[in-house]
Formats: sequence, structure tokens, C-alpha cells
Amino acid sequence: MDDEAFALYVHVPWCRHVCPYCDFNVYASSRPPETDYTGALVRELASWSADPAFAARPIASVYVGGGTPSLLSPDAIARVVAVADEHFGLARDVEITLEANPGTVDETSLRGYRAAGVTRLSLGVQSFDARLLERLGRDHTPADARAAVAAARAAGLGNVSLDLIFAVPGSALADWASDLEQAIALEPAHVSAYALTFEERTPFHAWRRSGRLHPVAEDDEAAMAELAAERLPAAGYLRYEISSWARPGRASAHNQRYWDGSAYLGVGAGAHSFHPGPPAHRWSTLRRPEAYMDAVAAGRSAVADAHPLDVDEARGDFVFTGLRRVAGVDGMRFARRFGLPLVTAFPHVPGLVRDGLLEWNGEALRLTPQGLRFADTVAASFV
Repeated sequence: MDDEAFALYVHVPWCRHVCPYCDFNVYASSRPPETDYTGALVRELASWSADPAFAARPIASVYVGGGTPSLLSPDAIARVVAVADEHFGLARDVEITLEANPGTVDETSLRGYRAAGVTRLSLGVQSFDARLLERLGRDHTPADARAAVAAARAAGLGNVSLDLIFAVPGSALADWASDLEQAIALEPAHVSAYALTFEERTPFHAWRRSGRLHPVAEDDEAAMAELAAERLPAAGYLRYEISSWARPGRASAHNQRYWDGSAYLGVGAGAHSFHPGPPAHRWSTLRRPEAYMDAVAAGRSAVADAHPLDVDEARGDFVFTGLRRVAGVDGMRFARRFGLPLVTAFPHVPGLVRDGLLEWNGEALRLTPQGLRFADTVAASFV
């Protein structure tokens, strides 16, 4: 095993309402069943502490995501963190991230989350344009976003990340430039910038098919991506992942573990997990919160779907995810895990290097600036 520590993801599957572009496992509720759900989370955590894949291994990072985890009280978050520490042990420098939507937190609640162990706040800002927020179906205002950042600082939570979405239907390059400038002006520690996608089974996907929504032109979307890649580094943010930039020393430790082939355990309704093995395998839990809580309360496994990876899948998965990192795929780690050199496993690598899409120095395989523009296509060639 390359790294005995693992990352813990905790899913909270409720939002005050479900945004029409969202395809996460989320259900509408402003008052989720906190007591029952928190009880299920801690029981599931306790059950995993007896599993040889995770027993006696420390937790390097905790990410409480959703949904809107800030709909749960600080006491609920404190209980989950305490049980994780009790059964596994938290690393001394553990990063504990809480996702929150503007309008659901204030200085008092954020002081409570900090006391519960939260060290990092990820705010789903998405845009500072009220018109675009309305189009995205968000229920907060630009003022709510600014207030949440100020409240975090007042509460002593200085490690704040902002999530932004570009290429929103009806937006132009100038709108995205304004969003970037307003985000930078707030001086967050971290910024994630995602292009809007029209996921199947979402209203946005149906509205696009019916002609109710029109996507931003591909050239305009590319220009928006390029603007982020220029403006954020100019403001002192280092790109460390395709969609993420951070101040020096503020890259998300948890997110990096998703991309470098490390083990992560997901608990909660619809959470996903990965263990590199051998054999490598992925699994997910029951999606419906009621079914999840019932299963855990009855002492049954909450795992709904498990997929062992064969050797070729595991190798491809390692490279596919690793190419999301600007640092790229660690060739030595690949060789240790799979027993052969990366370029032997994937003989098409030299061709991608000649085409100017990848760089390979014998130690790391990474996307070139040109490759970043075609990241999905390049990564898909390995799976």
C-alpha cells in the first residue's frame, strides 16, 4: 500500500431545493431528519472500522459534501467527526471540509462548525450575477455570498474555497470576467471553476433538448476556460487540478486524494468509495436516504453497488484520474502498484507526446497546456 491513510467523504443528501442543473444524489428539504441520519452515519462508520480495508488506518482528510451539509447543525457535524476519530483516528494535520451554500450559514453557525473540527469551508457561490443565479435556480443572492465569506473570517475559518460555474446559458465572456474579478476581490484561499454541463435526468438536459435553453457556443466556453487559466494565476492562485486553483499551501488535500489513486471511504446515502486493493474496487451506498437509514438501523450493509476492477481497468483508472492533476501521474507509483512501467502498459503515450498533448519525463505523465484543452478526450484514451 502506497499510503496507509485514507480520505473520508460524508454525504448529506438534502438541499432547500434541487437546482435544475444538478445531478447529485440530492432531495429537497429545508429540515432534514438530522437525528436519524446522523445516527446512521455514525453506525456506518463504526461498521467500517472492523473492515480489514480500513481498520486501524488513520483518516487524512474529511469532506462533508452534498447537498447542503450546512443544513445539519454544528452538533451533528461534531458527532460525526468525533466518531470518525474514535474508530479510526484523525491525522494530526487532518483537513476537514464542510460544504455550505450562501444563505445557510452565519458567524454563529460557523463558529460552531469550527469548534466541531471543521478547518475548511467550501462555498457554492456559482456566480455573483443575480440574473445568472436565477437561471441556475440558486436560492441565494450575491450579497449572501459576500456575507458568508465575511462570516467565515469573523468565525476564524480563513481557509475558504469558492465554487464558480461558467458557460451558463445566456452568459457572455464579460459576465464570467466579472465573476472572476468579484471572487478574487474576496481573497479566498481556493477557487474551483467548472463549466456547466447538461447532465441526463436533469431539467437542464430536458430544456436543452426542447430548445428552452441554449448552451453557450463552444468557442465562447473555451474562451471562458482560458480566461480563468490566465486571470487566477495572475492573482496568485496556482492551478493544481483541471478545475481548481489555490493560494500556495491551500490546495485541497482531500480532492487530491481522489485523483492520485489513494483509498477513500464514502458514508451516507449515495456515497461512493474506492480501494486500490489488490484487487481494486469501487462501491456505492443506497441512494434513497430512507432506504439507507433503514438498512443501517437494521444492521444490514448499506452497499448497493460494488464493482471490482480488473487489472486493465485499474491501470486505466489510475491514469485517467491522475491526469486531472497538473502534477500528472506519478510514474514510479504506477510501477510500484502495477509491476510494470507506465509506457509499457500504455504504448500509445509516445504518440500523444508527439502530438503535443502530453509530457513524459520518465517520472511523471502530465497534460500540456494544449492537452488541458482536450483533457477529457486525452484521459478517455486510457480507459
